Amino acid sequence: MRKRPNITEYRFDQWADDLKAWIQESVSPFEDDSPEKQQARKARAQWDKLYFMQTYLPHYFSKPFGDFHEEWADLGDIRDECAFVAAPREHAKSTFFTFGDVVHDICYALRRFVLIISDTNDQATGFTLPIRLELEDNPRIRHDFGDLRGPTWTQSDFTTSNGVRLLARGRGEKVRGLKNRQHRPDKAVVDDFENDINVENPTLVKKGKAWLLKAVIGSLGEGFCFLMIGNLFHPKSVLAQFMADKDEEGNPLYISKIYQAILDFGKATERPLWPDAWSMERLVKKRRSMGTVAFNAEMMNLTGSEESPFKEPWFKYYERVQLIMPEMIVATFVDPSAKSGEANDFKAIVTVGLERQKMMFRCLHAWIRHASPGEMFAAAYRQYDQYGGAIGIEDNMLEDFLHEAIYNYAKEVKRYLPWRAVHHSTNKEARIIGTLSYLVEHGKLLFEKGHSDQDLLVEQLIYILNKNVNDDGPDALEGAVRLIQSGGLMEYAYHPVRSKELSDMERPVSITAGFGRKEGLW
Repeated sequence: MRKRPNITEYRFDQWADDLKAWIQESVSPFEDDSPEKQQARKARAQWDKLYFMQTYLPHYFSKPFGDFHEEWADLGDIRDECAFVAAPREHAKSTFFTFGDVVHDICYALRRFVLIISDTNDQATGFTLPIRLELEDNPRIRHDFGDLRGPTWTQSDFTTSNGVRLLARGRGEKVRGLKNRQHRPDKAVVDDFENDINVENPTLVKKGKAWLLKAVIGSLGEGFCFLMIGNLFHPKSVLAQFMADKDEEGNPLYISKIYQAILDFGKATERPLWPDAWSMERLVKKRRSMGTVAFNAEMMNLTGSEESPFKEPWFKYYERVQLIMPEMIVATFVDPSAKSGEANDFKAIVTVGLERQKMMFRCLHAWIRHASPGEMFAAAYRQYDQYGGAIGIEDNMLEDFLHEAIYNYAKEVKRYLPWRAVHHSTNKEARIIGTLSYLVEHGKLLFEKGHSDQDLLVEQLIYILNKNVNDDGPDALEGAVRLIQSGGLMEYAYHPVRSKELSDMERPVSITAGFGRKEGLW
């Protein structure tokens, strides 16, 4: 099967001719069909959207779907809601939402008036024209759904014989007052709305968002579905701003979905989002050829590195195997996350050592995971047993929960750690930048590539300004450095603490003794 013709190569008329030829070559009629088979096929395709796309549009959907496409199928059916989707390049977001999902709506008359909105009218027409051609020339659609051509039949505006209108609109064009007979638009798909130039202009971004809110969303009728799809290639894009909007309680104002081409990046469980289209080998090659920052923007939806207070070239690394580790002041810090007791919220534990003669910090270990409180405490005990030194834990909003959780885990393992409870009263982002930026920029804080979760920690630092990236790792790193900087810690000859030494240590008898004071438990 030859590739789909590209609109950028031709004028619309030539492009349309090539698309028609491609449909004729690629889509064959159903073989050995019968009224019973047709009825069963149509009945299933109405509720199984992925089956519909692979059955009636096989030339567009030739690869097996990924698990995330199941979620996309549901997003296309929302009612009286707005959804914003950021997906990697070449993961079929436009083909799915702006093409296949709309064809499904038309064939089953699930919507009455659909708007396709892009930066320009020509770009929007680039989405509506292929839909019109499928309705005209796809033998499978014509066989099962009949002749869907209606009285109005242009490239950018047409109404089907079953009463569905599809209209292309560019940024800023009239949408208020539009109707299909008595029906206001009940679905709007916004795709290819931004580019590298207009996203750099704050005025254009502000106007674009306001137009979508007031003119587009404001004009939609009862049971509407508003979808905006794209890529978070800029932290201040319209899509990024919609995703960052919160309600009065601090919860996301809209349905927002962010997808990354690599799941669990940097961990033993890392895997591709869409294995049948992107193998890990292909993704690794793509990352190498594009560079980390460009790959993260286009394939991982990570932006903000350009304005980051932690520039990627600043990070310096050491190799533990080549070193005789010097005597250091060592501290471990635990960020238990802001939501008490959530079973799988992000949690972080970072261990740092300071070589006082050189005033050089080394990140010795980073643990950044979705984990339960029990898993977090088990990791904290392991890190403390390996590295020794001081250990602190953030108790903001969690003091009562931490008292109970620390006690319960200590009771289980028959010992306490010398916890130092720390209560932060300053802005987290400012605190992290203020403590760590100078050290990273001037090579005074070293990391070890590939060790524990340090690669993830570095990435979280680079994208500290991106609200969609967790900052638990940097928060724990700052806590460990601050614990050392606060003074009063003994220099520690780095070596794993042996079990006999642990058994000889005195244990506290009460969880509350000293908890929350400057000097913690021992």
